Amino acid sequence: MKVTKFLLRHFINRGEMFHLARVKIFSRDDISLHNHDFAEIFWIEHGSGTHLINGKKVPLNTGDLVMIRAEDQHTFASNRQGITMMNLAFSLKTVQYFRKRYFSGTDDFFWKKGPLPYQAALDVNMLRSVTHQAEKIWKHQYSAIHLDSFLLLLFRLLLPDEQQPDNQDIPAWLNNAVQQFPVQSDLFRLGARGFASICGRNIDHVNRTVKKCYNKTLSSLVAELRMQFAARQLAVTNAPIKSICHDCGFNNLGHFYKQFQTIYKQTPSQYRDQHQRLA
Repeated sequence: MKVTKFLLRHFINRGEMFHLARVKIFSRDDISLHNHDFAEIFWIEHGSGTHLINGKKVPLNTGDLVMIRAEDQHTFASNRQGITMMNLAFSLKTVQYFRKRYFSGTDDFFWKKGPLPYQAALDVNMLRSVTHQAEKIWKHQYSAIHLDSFLLLLFRLLLPDEQQPDNQDIPAWLNNAVQQFPVQSDLFRLGARGFASICGRNIDHVNRTVKKCYNKTLSSLVAELRMQFAARQLAVTNAPIKSICHDCGFNNLGHFYKQFQTIYKQTPSQYRDQHQRLA
């Protein structure tokens, strides 16, 4: 399939620092398979579909945020309802500046290695905040300070929780797996084995490291990550609870309810009513 190269100068006017847009996609024909000469961040405001990225298919749902590297080749597919996303494009020089100043020791975000780019799941409040801040800078596309302030806010929101004990050293491979497991929900059915496959280590070694770093078993960690995925789906989609149960890798709806109540102290229905009422 032919790959089109998108150039930043085709999207911005002279003097502008970035391009920000809201796009609705209904099929893979809406945007051709492409790569860029710029950095791109997009996040899904509404809907669900598929990210066709570097020859792989990755599910996209409301709240998903992705940082696209220049070499990534991607496009999108959706259902009849379409996907509404916000898209931010800016110079690779800005990415280089941020890495030199703030992220020289990390391979995360735009500097993530491997076939898939960085992807994170924003909860309802984070999604609102990111969208609101993006809309505030919409009229300032000529301004480097507005771009930088938005990116700093975003990076801070996405940084791992810093409230961990100073002596707790979580290996990069484990931290990456914790971030990626909820994104690759097709692995939920494999449970602990699916998590270990992301780590690239044998399951016994992963279990020992999880106990050391998180003071819980691998099975408990996987259960929590599954339930976090379920909670996000309950809060931001109208998917039937049976479907969410299945997507989390459960065959038994009663077992799903029991695990959800253990972590969130309420039923999935109660959780949905509370969070969608606040949305």
